Parts: sequence; structure tokens; C-alpha cells
Amino acid sequence: MDGIDKTGGASGLPQLRPTSAAPVAATPVPTATDAKTPAAAQTSDLFALLADASAPVDTKKVDAIKSLIASGAYPIDARAVAAKMVALDFPASGGHADA
Repeated sequence: MDGIDKTGGASGLPQLRPTSAAPVAATPVPTATDAKTPAAAQTSDLFALLADASAPVDTKKVDAIKSLIASGAYPIDARAVAAKMVALDFPASGGHADA
């Protein structure tokens, strides 16, 4: 085991010693009160627009399907729904979601 002394340390390597150099000042971390850069302002504006936007839902189609379900004119195959749910959770089990 060349290069390792009896205490487990590496031998033949230079030892790190403190230097007398002046400490380096830390870079200040930007805060929320700092002026926004143009890119940050654009990103912030984009997030605000996305937060204010509603989900893309076709309410007319949803209402039409609701009324068909309520009237019994929209057939729901419970076996097909269950098979597709299982196929989503366990795709390796064969994935026969077309049952």
C-alpha cells in the first residue's frame, strides 16, 4: 500500500495550510426587492398570465355529454372503463384496455 501512511492518510501529497491572503467577499444574493432584469420580468409576466388563465375546457361539449348521461343516451361500459384504468396503472400486465 504505497502512498498511505499508518494513520490512513496519504503520504507524499502536499499538505494544505492556511494562507495569509485576505478573505474573499461573498457575492450578495439578489432579493425580491432588487430591480428585475428584463428576462426575469418577462418570466414573471408569463407566470402571472398562466395563473390567471382558466383551463382549456369546451364547456358546450361538457354540458352536452352531461345531458346525454343524465338522459341515459350516453352508454357507459363499466368493464371498458375499468380495463383502461387498470391498463394505465399496470401497463406491463398486458394492456388489454380494449376489452
